[in-house]
Amino acid sequence: MQVWMLQAAALVLLASCAVPAGNGGLSGAATPNVQGIYQGSYTYGGAYQKLAGQTVSFEISLKQARGSSNITGVIKEAYTGSGVLKDGYVWSNVSGTCVSESGYIHLKFRKTYRHSKEPPVLYQGSLPPGSALLSGTWYLQDKTSDSGMFQISNMQVQ
Repeated sequence: MQVWMLQAAALVLLASCAVPAGNGGLSGAATPNVQGIYQGSYTYGGAYQKLAGQTVSFEISLKQARGSSNITGVIKEAYTGSGVLKDGYVWSNVSGTCVSESGYIHLKFRKTYRHSKEPPVLYQGSLPPGSALLSGTWYLQDKTSDSGMFQISNMQVQ
């Protein structure tokens, strides 16, 4: 009876030392935690004629359960013609993933405007090892020519 209990305890111990679920399928990679409130900006690409090159600042608040690669959050930004003003800002919900590979942190998320029927915007960016500046591109899913660059500064990884 004691041998069976020891074997069961060893299995539980081994399972608890495994790589956390939700590591984006990366073998042996720990799941980075980027939970926090950050400042960022995005720039309109050339397809936006009148807005091309214009940079818009935003605040992004990210939440992430420990050990999970899934992120959720909220973006608060100035009005530039997309979305609907509410309390002086345009508000969006965020959902996506955060994974680590070869020292880089990769963030992918979908921004869905609140109070508006604007199409969701997809963001994809990377944080190099030792950096606090995540940068990448944003685009509309159904119209990838409508795109631009974005960055999130002072990104802290736990």
